[in-house]
Amino acid sequence: MRASEQQVDKEVRVVLSSTKSMQVSLQAVRSGKAGLDAHRQSMLNRVPKQGDWARFELHSIDIKDLAYLTAKTGDEFALLRGKSEDILFHGDVANCSFVGVLGDMLLAHKIEIIGHSHPGEERPIASSNDRLALQRIGQAKSTIISAITGICTDFSQNEFENL
Repeated sequence: MRASEQQVDKEVRVVLSSTKSMQVSLQAVRSGKAGLDAHRQSMLNRVPKQGDWARFELHSIDIKDLAYLTAKTGDEFALLRGKSEDILFHGDVANCSFVGVLGDMLLAHKIEIIGHSHPGEERPIASSNDRLALQRIGQAKSTIISAITGICTDFSQNEFENL
């Protein structure tokens, strides 16, 4: 390999794309015409069943990953983050319910809810339970991503937001 080729490998790529391209790829995953990339499949392999959760390297999970995992399974996923780790949680078709260790860590402010996915909404809207969860753990805001369109919505504890 020439020195110039080595240099290209080390350069940071900056890519812009439309939300439509993500929507098309999410549809392909949902329909079974495409699978998950290796990174996302390895994440799903670590949390294959509803209620499973696993620790990952800090900032190794992106909110977009949740949309693809939901497109593949039909279940909600949540990204939780602490000072030194990411946690991926596999919810069910309707919610992510944090009990036991994760619930305790959220209440103790050791981790926060970065975001979660909604399987069936083109433009995700925070449910009353989403807002109550933030109130319960004392967190100001979080994000929802649609597994249909890839559109993200930030939300807060305020039930009158987005009206």
